[in-house]
Amino acid sequence: MTTEVNSSDRVWPKTGLWAASYRVMFPLAALWAALCVALWQWQANLDLPFDLSLGWHIHEMTFGFAGAALAGYLLTACPSWTGRAPPSGWPLRVLAGLWLTTRLGLLVDLSPLTAATSLAFFWGIAALLAYEAHKGGKHWRAGFLFFCLAAGLGSALWITALHTATLPAWAPYLPVLGFALLLIVVGGQLVPAFLSRAAIRRNEIPREEPLWLAPIALGALLMAAMGLFAARTDVAAGFLRLTALLLMARMAFWSLRSAFHDPLLAILTLGYLWLPLGLYLWGASLNGSGPLSEPQAIHALIMGAMGGLILAVSARSIAKRTPDGLRPRRGTLIAFALIWLATCARMFDALDSAAALWCTGWTLYALLYLPAVTRPVPRPVFSGARNT
Repeated sequence: MTTEVNSSDRVWPKTGLWAASYRVMFPLAALWAALCVALWQWQANLDLPFDLSLGWHIHEMTFGFAGAALAGYLLTACPSWTGRAPPSGWPLRVLAGLWLTTRLGLLVDLSPLTAATSLAFFWGIAALLAYEAHKGGKHWRAGFLFFCLAAGLGSALWITALHTATLPAWAPYLPVLGFALLLIVVGGQLVPAFLSRAAIRRNEIPREEPLWLAPIALGALLMAAMGLFAARTDVAAGFLRLTALLLMARMAFWSLRSAFHDPLLAILTLGYLWLPLGLYLWGASLNGSGPLSEPQAIHALIMGAMGGLILAVSARSIAKRTPDGLRPRRGTLIAFALIWLATCARMFDALDSAAALWCTGWTLYALLYLPAVTRPVPRPVFSGARNT
């Protein structure tokens, strides 16, 4: 039996809920993932005092759910390139307040104020990242700053369009493609890095991935986006499938055997697997050559890849730290399995079952965070000790 100890010889000095962004933003993301879907799926039975549109649902599952997870991840991971402690205290309270105010505003009062709070949330993330990079005097991550600025602007424009009933038909593609792009960049670095580190611990030599695969995959996704916005579904279909094949080619070079020895690596890899699978199914749906409709394929991408990777990455922040590395908390694998089953159910339009599985999985996962907020913040948060 493995004894739980802190596998890192260092922790950050602060404790409590506001000691690091992951402690508040990941639970908020999980709870909102459950509540948002429950409100959307069963609104007819809930006698709600407000109407929920498809535009609201899309915005809240991307800018809302994924936006909270984005803040939780970036502001917790930034010490790896700044060398400073993660942001804590009142800046996190402000961000959480802006996020919560936006969620409430979108339910009860679509107004320019709600657009402003959403803009301030994402731009606040960017400002904190820039401040930490400046104070650390080390490496900047301009891509993350640009993404947060673009997400804030996109969210504000989306809310304004909902308020004026002028949301264009192509708008739903923007957040889906944007977060797919982010997953390719972040997941494409994080997943193989963890797999390779585990392989080295087992005295295996990781394979080198060709450097040209990642930029070509990103280029193919951008070409697919251009095809979608130009209403050239034939072009978009081809490039979406090409992106998927390039991502699968990348995975072929990863140390995938490591996932068989580590449950946390397994769910991380399985979460990433939905990215090429969802993109391929989406491409196939556009020209009618696939088994799924376009909404079904997009849900496979959002629920499987975005939901699965958010859970798998965030699970590392509260994992048990043992002499043999990180081990999942009891219930983590069950929550991940429920998300997987929910994704499969949604692909075949079992809507009530998919919603029930999804909500149960994320509620269970949120409960796993309750004991974690009082412990010291490990250093690093998302991995064990560097020398193990």
